[in-house]
Amino acid sequence: MKKSNKQRRAEIKARRLERAAASAARLRLPDVRLPRPAFAFAIGCEPADRLVLRKYNNTYGLLPDFYVARPFTCRDCGAEELWTAKQQKWWYEVVHGHIDSRAVRCLACRRARRERLFNAAPGANLLREQTDRLRALGAVKPNARAVAEVDAALESKWWSLRVVAIQTMGRWGGAENLERLNAFMAARPEGGRRYFSWARVAADAAKSALMRRE
Repeated sequence: MKKSNKQRRAEIKARRLERAAASAARLRLPDVRLPRPAFAFAIGCEPADRLVLRKYNNTYGLLPDFYVARPFTCRDCGAEELWTAKQQKWWYEVVHGHIDSRAVRCLACRRARRERLFNAAPGANLLREQTDRLRALGAVKPNARAVAEVDAALESKWWSLRVVAIQTMGRWGGAENLERLNAFMAARPEGGRRYFSWARVAADAAKSALMRRE
């Protein structure tokens, strides 16, 4: 018996609904390719505290649910190393390293590099010296000289030094500094040609400094 157009449309609609239901059911199934938290410890993973990561990371990327060991090649000596899950958890959640940062040097090369920088002649690493100076100022009560140093750092050619100056202002607190941080945030450009600009970097640094005060 020949089916009417109405019957054929009803059958087509029913098949479409069946396919949609099957597709939705597949999406609800767990991805067996990824380690589930239930047995993550058995394969050397460490759970990630996403609340801590979200507080100290300004990123549009996805935050991890757990850490897994990552192999890497040392930048200096070329040795094959392993960045363990526990080391990553310490780096991201205790030291508050950025979630996109990765291990690049082995322990021996890190120590050797630290020793070279420590024994360098005064002025050989001017940026590092000024950065350390600003961070030290953030731990004490500000005075006129310290404020002048921070203001001078905000005019530096090094954006990284300016960021540390903003962080120092956040550590100091006070109505005037908080007002300046909010002004940096208010001046943040959105998209366009100024996407990669100092105004945007300053706004993100000010936001991070204010979040650390919460």
